[in-house]
Amino acid sequence: MFKIYNKDNKKVLEDLYWVEHIEFNLIYADCIFEDKAFEDWIFKCFEILAYGGVFIIQTDYHTVAEMKIYLDNLGLHFINWAIYLQEWGGVSNRFFPRKHDDILIYSKGSDYKFYPERIQIPKVTAGTALDKKGTGLKTPCDVFYDLGNFSTMSNERVKLGDKNIQWQKPLKLMNRLLLPFTDEMDFILDPFMGSGTTGVWSIRNNRVFFGIEKDEEVFNIAKKRIQEEYNVHILQERDKE
Repeated sequence: MFKIYNKDNKKVLEDLYWVEHIEFNLIYADCIFEDKAFEDWIFKCFEILAYGGVFIIQTDYHTVAEMKIYLDNLGLHFINWAIYLQEWGGVSNRFFPRKHDDILIYSKGSDYKFYPERIQIPKVTAGTALDKKGTGLKTPCDVFYDLGNFSTMSNERVKLGDKNIQWQKPLKLMNRLLLPFTDEMDFILDPFMGSGTTGVWSIRNNRVFFGIEKDEEVFNIAKKRIQEEYNVHILQERDKE
């Protein structure tokens, strides 16, 4: 199931709280990094986050410090400040290249779900005496160095006109962030839906998705992606019967 809105997210968030009375198990917000006016939409997300629900905000150096202070002051439970590396593009001769996003992960209360066994990655010490458990696997740390770059030539890339949507995030990142914190049929909200990757991931993994995107052209791209994924999902479920 999915429901998406081509509207300003503040109005939709208000309606979800006051009219539809829906609470979400996880909210993922890949927000506009330079926008300092974040308090209103963050608070509205806080209102509709279920107890034990997880709130993930992806941003960068423009706002991460201010956002963390605000989230701490809301009384949310801090889980992680993760780093998502993207080491491609130009470099400066005036400072270290700025090649990562900051991902703040909080929960409403400390009783949140976390399943690290779902996201295990290979250990460097696999097959040696240093691999004490003998599994060859480990839980990834909060610096996501192993995910690699999201290639501009990837088949997963979505275009706006003849150019890639530059803020699109890959499904492998969604898997890292959403899989360990949610179960099937949990409710997931993306208030900055963009190209719809969160929605595609949610449908593939049997989560209930709500998405909001203000830009009509981008919304239509996301709508097409999500609907196509949903159609495939329905056919797969019928084949199982």
